[in-house]
Amino acid sequence: MSQSESQSQEQPEAGMYLSKLGIKNFRSCYDVAVEFRPGITLLVGENNSGKSNVIESLRLATTPLNRRSTRWFDESDLSRGREAQEAEFQAAYDGLTAIQRAHYIASLDVDTHQAIYTTTYKKDPARQQMRPSVTAGPVGGPDAEQEKREQIGHVYLAPLRDAQRELDSSDGSRLLRIIRYLTSEEEQEEFRASANDSLTKLKDHNVLTSTTSEIQVHLGELTDSVRGQTVEVTFAEYELHRLARSLRVKMAEAGIEPADLAESGLGYANLLFIATVILELRKAQVAELTLFLVEEPEAHLHPQLQAVLLDYLREQAEASPRDDTKGPAGRIQVIATTHSPNLASSVGIENVVALRTRVDKETVQDEEGHDREVLRRKTQSLPLAKLALTDDERRKINQYLDATRAGLLFARRVILVEGIAEAVLLPVIARHCVFKGAEQAKQRRDFHGVTIINVGSVDFAPYITLLLSTVNGCRLIDQLTVVTDRDPDPELPKKPKTKDGQQAERQPESDSEAQTAEQGDEAEDRAANRTKVSNRKELLTAHASAMGAADHLIVAEAPHTLEADLLAAKVNEPVLKAAYLKQHRKSEHHWEDILGHNKGPAFGFYQKLCKYDKFISKGEFAHDVALAIQSGAAFEAPQYLANAIRGVLEDTTGGEG
Repeated sequence: MSQSESQSQEQPEAGMYLSKLGIKNFRSCYDVAVEFRPGITLLVGENNSGKSNVIESLRLATTPLNRRSTRWFDESDLSRGREAQEAEFQAAYDGLTAIQRAHYIASLDVDTHQAIYTTTYKKDPARQQMRPSVTAGPVGGPDAEQEKREQIGHVYLAPLRDAQRELDSSDGSRLLRIIRYLTSEEEQEEFRASANDSLTKLKDHNVLTSTTSEIQVHLGELTDSVRGQTVEVTFAEYELHRLARSLRVKMAEAGIEPADLAESGLGYANLLFIATVILELRKAQVAELTLFLVEEPEAHLHPQLQAVLLDYLREQAEASPRDDTKGPAGRIQVIATTHSPNLASSVGIENVVALRTRVDKETVQDEEGHDREVLRRKTQSLPLAKLALTDDERRKINQYLDATRAGLLFARRVILVEGIAEAVLLPVIARHCVFKGAEQAKQRRDFHGVTIINVGSVDFAPYITLLLSTVNGCRLIDQLTVVTDRDPDPELPKKPKTKDGQQAERQPESDSEAQTAEQGDEAEDRAANRTKVSNRKELLTAHASAMGAADHLIVAEAPHTLEADLLAAKVNEPVLKAAYLKQHRKSEHHWEDILGHNKGPAFGFYQKLCKYDKFISKGEFAHDVALAIQSGAAFEAPQYLANAIRGVLEDTTGGEG
């Protein structure tokens, strides 16, 4: 046996997974194909983007694992304006093992080795209801192996679930299913018999014997004269399902005696409920593939628990496949919808599918036969795995998509900035300088919907690719604004040279500069490197043009850098001076030097920032300026910032074009 054959026996193939679902004429999904990853796929998007519609489509296209449907197709599910047509769901399954290809031969595409099933819902005129039909294969042949198709199932976890009620339900159905999955019939019968024996012994307890005796006395007085009766108070013979109704799940923090779920809080009860569903899936290995459809897994969970849950789901999906030479593969594939940036940032963009909407104009006839235009909102799908990113760019974006930055996956209006100072000041300047006054209240409110992303560097290109690349005719956002600095040559004075040609040490000009002088050549080298990044606006625009997205990018470029260009407006000087002196209380004369620079205060400030990396703490400076503006200090936004703030709100399409 070869080494590869040995490894193949030790590690069975993962088996089939849902790779694509084509949806036609179902709610907002007029004609869209959604792609999925083998382990876990997160569907992200703003409200009304179609996330729930995709999950509902999966429920209609596959069989529930327990064979009890809770979702039926209704006429109202047909897309607006397509009520006379039929709905179609075409599922393509990839990664089939050799055995699965044999089992699913009737549905197999011999070129791609995909199994394909198409479920169509159309109206039955006789019964006046929507009825499904299923065809197999790429050409829509008869479904000759229905039993195999039904081994592709789903388990659905609703968004507004009440985990406490589900686990504490008096019908005991969930606990009963788990008991049956985890134990043999012999063990279940032994448990039932033991429980009934214990209950039978209780009939000799004083509570029951006293009660029986008293009832018997009164019953005898009523019946002995005619035909005497005997009474006994005892327990009924319980079947397993009746015993399950009496069971209750209790829980508490480790080390504390478990109590009713009502005392545990919704979050941990939700996790417990999901754990029982996963347990049910892992033990119900009668299916080739089970889609675990979870809407809003973050429900009731704080951010840390959200990350733990998603990692748990991913592990379970990866651990689920079995060797299908001995039975079904038992694979679990997780497909979840979320509004949580914490979840979206923890799986990697390759496992994220963004759903967006566009609005199309259509011409319809009214009741009188006149043409009129109507707008239709249609779901689009953007699998981020297909973006034209290099491996390094993808890794960089995944590293940066922490909980804050992942908000861009849900955004419509985005401003990318270089650092913390811009991120702190932009919202304050927008509300108090650009959109001030009662007449601009709407613009102020609209700006709350803008997502400001601090990329922490000047490398905007990967983010432009992420946000403006087109896949399936769809991009993440329709208008992107980048706020950047031109960083011109600061014209730093050269060090005088000694007789041997070496650079002489520069003497510090002040106490504050003495603190920074120890940075020496390293700081000046970094300052010189800044000047090498020239015409950044042109480079970014060229990058967008190469993607065919030049019209979707606005680059607002500071003439120098943010802190320096704030000084261009004379009215801002008192606020900026106060913020500077708060860090350098004895350096007012140096501030006067900046104001008296022969190329203007802005250039003087910029030159100091370039010369000394620690001339100011930019984050602290920005916070102090922001607080002053919020307190009502007179302040004027630099023109490039005002253009950026107004420009990001000019996108009125909302992704609908």
